Amino acid sequence: MEGNRLPVAVLAGRGNAVAGAAVADVARTLGAVRPAPESAGLIEQLRELEDLKSAAAALQARIAVAFDAAQRRDQRAAGIPAAGLGAGVAAQMGVSDCLCRRAVAGRVIGESLWL
Repeated sequence: MEGNRLPVAVLAGRGNAVAGAAVADVARTLGAVRPAPESAGLIEQLRELEDLKSAAAALQARIAVAFDAAQRRDQRAAGIPAAGLGAGVAAQMGVSDCLCRRAVAGRVIGESLWL
């Protein structure tokens, strides 16, 4: 993937606007990557994409934990009893996941026309 290296650290971002823009930048960069012309390059691309998936999954887990904590904090501040803290958090994350999967599926279907 020489020339197509992605700065995985950019996924961390700083602040909401920067983090969102950084993730969008990585997604656009990935969209521009084309398969290498030879087998060794293809294997290298696969390895690097696996590393990227691992980094993204780790960041996603940290963000999910931070979202849960923020929601519980907001619920506590709103006076929700301790037994009700966290209610609805999983559903919100599930909706986010579902919307993301639909967007990815649409891009993959559209991109397959160019393969």
